[in-house]
Amino acid sequence: MTAIDDAAAAAPGAAATARGSLLSVAGPRLAAVLLGAACVAWSAAPPGHGGWPEVALIVAIIAVTAGGLRLALADVPEPDDAYLLSGWMRSWLNFLALLRTLAWEEIAVAAVLWLQVQHPGRPWPTAALGAGLTAYLLITHIAETGADPARMLRRHAKLLAIGACLLALAAGFAMIPAATPGAGASLLRVLAAAAVIAAAALVIPA
Repeated sequence: MTAIDDAAAAAPGAAATARGSLLSVAGPRLAAVLLGAACVAWSAAPPGHGGWPEVALIVAIIAVTAGGLRLALADVPEPDDAYLLSGWMRSWLNFLALLRTLAWEEIAVAAVLWLQVQHPGRPWPTAALGAGLTAYLLITHIAETGADPARMLRRHAKLLAIGACLLALAAGFAMIPAATPGAGASLLRVLAAAAVIAAAALVIPA
């Protein structure tokens, strides 16, 4: 087999590796944007009518969008010396600096939580939102650091399980006052007690 044949045979493997590398980089970044948008939509429905909920919605949309742009432009380099650059290049660098300076994800989480508290009490949707926000912050960390998702999840599996138990506990206790006396209320109390036991078992070192 000639060198040309060797190069042709190696080309498909190299292309597959490049596609896999691109997917491993772009996948978490896209997932972070989609999760952020889903959390905003979840907390905003049903939509409010003006006032602070509208302001919080606008802030949440801007923060999620800016966080997505920061992840998308994370590989864009910045020159060491901007003295001789043109005006529009300096504006671009200032825009990049703004994206990379502010904590957009934390701003988005605060705005989403403010949106959520504007609605009447709804424990289980709030618990689901808490899980979604946790996933949003976790996938953003994975996208920023390039960490292996499987290894990251294994490392934090215990903590994530504790958080899930506490979310279920909080939602269950929030529903107890609204539940009518009887089997429904008793079941909620049993589920809340089970969540406490499960959380305690996870906290105790093996």
